[in-house]
Amino acid sequence: MRHCRDNWIAGTTLEFPRTGFWVVHVIGVALVFLLGMRFAVRRVPLSFAAYRLIRMLSRR
Repeated sequence: MRHCRDNWIAGTTLEFPRTGFWVVHVIGVALVFLLGMRFAVRRVPLSFAAYRLIRMLSRR
């Protein structure tokens, strides 16, 4: 005798690879990109930081 269990995911947006999967991943990529851009704009570029460090060390 065969026993079948109910599949919770079947027919929902979590079922792979339905629309919900792609929406979640597209939104996630967009958020990571935008947060990364905010972080990159706020930080001083590495070349400027290195230049300032070398200038500070050479003055002493």
